[in-house]
Amino acid sequence: MTSTSNRSNFAFGTLVRSGAAVALLAAAAVGCGSSPKSPASDISGAQSGAPSTSASPSPSASAAQPAGAPVVTLPADLTVDVAFPASGDQAKDAVAQGMTYALRAYNAAFAAGDGQAPAFQYAWDGMARPYMANIIQQLASRGQTITGATRYYAPTITVQDATHAAFTYCEDQSKGYPKDRATGKVLPSTPSIKDYTEWNTGLELSAKGVWRVTQAVGEKGSQRCQNA
Repeated sequence: MTSTSNRSNFAFGTLVRSGAAVALLAAAAVGCGSSPKSPASDISGAQSGAPSTSASPSPSASAAQPAGAPVVTLPADLTVDVAFPASGDQAKDAVAQGMTYALRAYNAAFAAGDGQAPAFQYAWDGMARPYMANIIQQLASRGQTITGATRYYAPTITVQDATHAAFTYCEDQSKGYPKDRATGKVLPSTPSIKDYTEWNTGLELSAKGVWRVTQAVGEKGSQRCQNA
């Protein structure tokens, strides 16, 4: 079995576009930027064999940690690069912080194989939570975790009202790979357009003032995101 199928299965997740979801998120449907692909050899462990399974986890960046939110802890061999620069618009930047935290929380839960992780439960709600939890479970059931790097970039934020926002961004998984939990063996593959996904998400502000992801619709194999 080729590692290409491993990569397609380990993706952040892609919902089939439905009329209802697209209608809610249409305001955020825009193009993404561009960044060249990096070779698979850049992944830690891809050339030098299985990485150590005893690497200690590292805490998330404090800038992505909302006040009062559960701490996100990522494995030492997993990098989650969220490139959502400050816009100067207070409302949009608050949404971006919530999305940044949600992406890091998801990746930490994905790596741990734990859909009940406090940070994941805190940041994801609505239809998005059970869908993403199912993806986490699928990887865990194969005895795998993730390693390398995932990058999120080219954000466009539309604050629709005081409690609803639409957020479009790109995801680059060309440097991310599944890894066997038992052996630590990395399952590398050749980068392709399938590593690039354009995401439209919906966020809602909770009664406690927390921006949570409630909807997620992705288009895998995005030419725009690959060329950004």
